Amino acid sequence: MTEKKEKKNILIGGLLVAIVAMAVGYAALAQQLTINGTAQVTSTWDVKFTHISEGTPSNSAGVASTAKNRTAPSISGGTTATFDVEFQTPGDTMEYDITVTNDGSLDAKLANVVATATDGASEPLELTEAKGINYEITIDGKPYASAKNDVIAGKPADGPANTSTVHVKVWWDQTATEVPENTVKKLTLTLEYQQA
Repeated sequence: MTEKKEKKNILIGGLLVAIVAMAVGYAALAQQLTINGTAQVTSTWDVKFTHISEGTPSNSAGVASTAKNRTAPSISGGTTATFDVEFQTPGDTMEYDITVTNDGSLDAKLANVVATATDGASEPLELTEAKGINYEITIDGKPYASAKNDVIAGKPADGPANTSTVHVKVWWDQTATEVPENTVKKLTLTLEYQQA
């Protein structure tokens, strides 16, 4: 009987030690962990159109160009440009260069290009039309659809901002023998960038 009692006491003692160990372990894990420190974000985002330069009007038919701006090309919201050109002679051409500047420290990737041509009505027009008024858009020499995902590197801390050039050409088809249905074709061009 004493042997049974001795085993029982050892078992009870072992269980008490286990309970105490679990209580101490739980107390250690349940303590509040406090970490003090500071973090500072120094990156900046600043991608925008900074300038539109207008080329000299020309005429591919070899006559004097009648191309002129109905309203001056303009920039709004940082990355939207608007062009409104008037032609009177087939072959007339106007060209523009838009400078896109990354003045921030983060690299910027071109996510989307939205080019909408209208004649003042609610429905958008095609950018190009047979024997009509046409727009061609290139970004750093590439057709705009191919320029998606191109990156403008962020501005280095000790250097100038990086830039990209958007070229817009608008013309009245030289082979046109009649006045196009849409004699006024306004272009709104928006470039959407995201962090690369």
